[in-house]
Amino acid sequence: MEWRHVEGAFSRWTGDAILFYAWQEEDTFPAGPARWMDQEAPWLKESPALKDFRAKKAEILLFYGPAGARIPRVMLVGLGKRKDWSLEVFRHATAMAVRRCRDLSVERVLFPVTALDGLPETEEVLVREAMMAARLGLYRYDELKTRDVEKSDCPKEFIVSSEGPLPFVPELFREVDAVSGGIRLARDLATAPANVVTPTRMAQEAARIASAYGMAFEVFDLDKAKELGMGGFVAVAQGSREPARFIIVEHCPQGVEDQAPVVLVGKGITFDTGGISIKPAAKMEDMKHDMAGAAAVLGTLEAVGRLNIPRRVVGLMPCTENMPDGQAYKPGDVIKTHAGLTVEVISTDAEGRMILCDALSYAVSRYRPAFMVDLATLTGACVIALGDRVAGLLGNHEALLTMIQNTGKPLGELFWPLPLYDFYFEDMKSDVADFKNVGDRKAGTITGAMFLKQFVPDTVPWAHVDIAGTVWADKDLGWIPKGASGFGVRTLVHLVREYRGSL
Repeated sequence: MEWRHVEGAFSRWTGDAILFYAWQEEDTFPAGPARWMDQEAPWLKESPALKDFRAKKAEILLFYGPAGARIPRVMLVGLGKRKDWSLEVFRHATAMAVRRCRDLSVERVLFPVTALDGLPETEEVLVREAMMAARLGLYRYDELKTRDVEKSDCPKEFIVSSEGPLPFVPELFREVDAVSGGIRLARDLATAPANVVTPTRMAQEAARIASAYGMAFEVFDLDKAKELGMGGFVAVAQGSREPARFIIVEHCPQGVEDQAPVVLVGKGITFDTGGISIKPAAKMEDMKHDMAGAAAVLGTLEAVGRLNIPRRVVGLMPCTENMPDGQAYKPGDVIKTHAGLTVEVISTDAEGRMILCDALSYAVSRYRPAFMVDLATLTGACVIALGDRVAGLLGNHEALLTMIQNTGKPLGELFWPLPLYDFYFEDMKSDVADFKNVGDRKAGTITGAMFLKQFVPDTVPWAHVDIAGTVWADKDLGWIPKGASGFGVRTLVHLVREYRGSL
């Protein structure tokens, strides 16, 4: 779907369908839509169908105009009650409307800025969110299907129409293309099965992004990881016959070489059986998306590269499977990590922290980050605590955590902070090593982050984002169809873009 802007009088607007919004329990249209209807579709206000339209959230009423109408379809989209307004309601309603256009094979969708009259946000924000919702709400993954595949390429155009100039539109088109492209990449990678998205495939995607946008690219195999002392990563990887890959991509445009980089770390377990501490068979197939943290980092780098953001950004993605095997690491093993700290393995199913600790330690020693964010499907406890719409947020720097939370909320990515008090570490102490890789069952999300905290100096601002719940939508949310969400990409891109060198 392509973007286009049309500026001029109502009479210059043409398309196959036009969208307008309506509030529940309000009998009149806002001034802008009412003016368009008076001039271009006077028949609409007299339609008896309006009496049946309640304008509930995402409710859609479609009108067909008379023969020869410049715009043959008018679509009214409900926003619910005005008091319940949110950008999330707006995104959901817009996504469902554009998806309805796809079902009707509508090629050109008109999105008039006049439709935004009376909505409690700026035109720029609303146009951006509508475009994001339209592009992401049409997402489907059917690459591996051979039958019953719907291949509609409609709508072909999303036309932003206005009576006057919209100076923000060209940059907005560029931004939405870049960010939605990054999210779609993250969704593709997390949706595809583990025999398709292997550590090698993740490295290939990283190499493609680096080549396309002039980024530096490195990949370590298991021998190199051993040489660097990445004992946690090696321990998890040694049970798999699929070659492990520790991937590094650095975006460093000319003129920012001396910047301390923003470092993004993504957990890349391309399939997680639990290892020797094997998981139950039920729902194990979902463990193909245990690499969603790494996918989000790749999606972010894709968007950062397309936008050529003048900020040094480094992405580290330790990628491997976690498999049971004669050579797999075992409960009771003691592992020496990159930081030199020793870890007693209690559960091999706590593998995410074992690979992340080496990535965090390596990032600190090599890059001296301005700040560091890791994303990981780390704990089932996070799903129990926060559900599937809110990510857990923990770290050592209050300003960074606040910035992430405030950045994500208007973009539709929600984060909730959890504490990291020192006493949470007590149950992780070991008799034979510096500490264990799990504590008892209490506060699982917090103790997972407490483990990672041991590998990050207090002088390095760091945030840990547990996306175990948010990575996958079990039901259709409009702009997030059922399936992989691409959670984190929007927030990370905006975080990088808006960061000004200090927290």
